[in-house]
Amino acid sequence: MKRALGLAAAFVAVSGAVAADWTAVPDRAVALAVVGARNAALSHIAVNLTSLGSDPVVILAVLFAVLYSAAAGRPARIVPLIAAPAGAFLTNTLAKLVIHHPRPDGGSAIIVMPASFGFPSGHTAAASAVWLTLAFIATRTESRPQVRQLLVGAALATALLVAWSRVYLGVHYLSDVIGGLLLGSAWALGLAYVSRAAAPPLPPPPARSSGPHRP
Repeated sequence: MKRALGLAAAFVAVSGAVAADWTAVPDRAVALAVVGARNAALSHIAVNLTSLGSDPVVILAVLFAVLYSAAAGRPARIVPLIAAPAGAFLTNTLAKLVIHHPRPDGGSAIIVMPASFGFPSGHTAAASAVWLTLAFIATRTESRPQVRQLLVGAALATALLVAWSRVYLGVHYLSDVIGGLLLGSAWALGLAYVSRAAAPPLPPPPARSSGPHRP
C-alpha cells in the first residue's frame, strides 16, 4: 500500500506542477523532438499501440477477465478488475476538469485530436490500471518469481508503450502521460493490495517426493 500511496502523492505533485505551468518548456521541447523523429513505420506502430489504452479494448479486457473470474469461482478478483479502471477514469475526468491543461497544437497530430483537456492522459491511465491489475491478479496463483516478474513487466511495458504512442501521435504532452502512468498505477497497486488482504491465503503447493520410499 505504501507504493500505491507514493504513486498517488507523485500524481498530486505532478498535477500541481502542470497546473502551475512549470512543465510547459520541457513539454514543448519533447513534442518538437518527437515530431522531428517521426517516420512511416513508427507512425503505423503508434497508431496500433495506442488502441491498447482505448475504451473498447480495456472494456473488453475487463469484461472477459470478470466473466472468467466468475466462472472460475473467484469473485474476489472482480472487485479490483472493475474498481481500478473505474477509479482511474473518475479521477482522470476530475483532474481534467480541474486543471484544464491544453493539448498540443492539433496541426502536428497524426490522429484526430480529442476534444477533452490533456492532463492526465486517459489512454495511459486506463492502460496502467487495467493491464497492471490483470498482471497482479495473475501473479497470485503463480509461484515462480521469474514468471511473476515477467507478467508485471509485460503489463508495465504495455502501459509505457501506450504512453509513448500518445506523445508520438501528437495528442498529449509528456507531462500528460506521466500523470496517466502515475494515476493508473496507483489505482492498480492499491486495489491489488486491498484484494490480496481481503482474500483468503492460497494453499501451499504440495511437497514433491524425493523418490521411492525404501524400508
